[in-house]
Amino acid sequence: MVSPAQIRAARSLIGIKQSDLARGAGISLATLNNIERGVGDPRASTLEAIERALTGAGIEFSGDPVSESVRLRRLDRPTAYETLFASQRVLELLGRQALTPVTQVLLFARRPREGAQSDEAPRICLLIEGHNRAVLFDQVQFSVANAGRAAEVAAILLWAFSFHREALYYLEQVLDDTTAGDLPEVVGRLRGLAWLPFRHPADFFNVFDDWDGRVKRMAEREGHPMRDLVALFDTPPVNAAWQG
Repeated sequence: MVSPAQIRAARSLIGIKQSDLARGAGISLATLNNIERGVGDPRASTLEAIERALTGAGIEFSGDPVSESVRLRRLDRPTAYETLFASQRVLELLGRQALTPVTQVLLFARRPREGAQSDEAPRICLLIEGHNRAVLFDQVQFSVANAGRAAEVAAILLWAFSFHREALYYLEQVLDDTTAGDLPEVVGRLRGLAWLPFRHPADFFNVFDDWDGRVKRMAEREGHPMRDLVALFDTPPVNAAWQG
């Protein structure tokens, strides 16, 4: 179980306050303060919540009867191939409760892995940059191959635009399969490419698909997240009439 010293060290590595960790772990500030001071006997569930929040922020804990250590993974590449689980992970990292503040979000498309069928849709990937770490999602099967997959992508874009409107970027090219590359090498390559500001989903989707001819049509389905995404970008501002 995580110790008070490890919690303090983890907060220092990430650069967050007690209040940030308390909020992220879903506990009170007073409870966390007592734990870090070694006061009282915290429940195992409380310590697990703290450890879970810190682990989600890239912290790795290890220890034995003689020593204990805390390490921050500055580069991470979740091996979540299942899109629903990966979507939840992305939303957690982009949300207000995330312990590592987001500075930039890059969207890009890559070609399927070698050996895939030639007609498979390009995979949609994200590089989420924080103040002290980066998380690359390029092993997940995100795509707009069908309405179900497109719903997951649209939901992510809605979430990202809601919280990080001015920090969204995309690449105007389809990359070769990045998953075979070493993580530091791939992230370094992505950082060296030309990032374009994400102003409208059509700009990004037209890099590898047909926004008006196919993707946007999914918005005709009632309740589909793509419908909300289209409305968000295509509805004129309320005060448009006053702008002359």
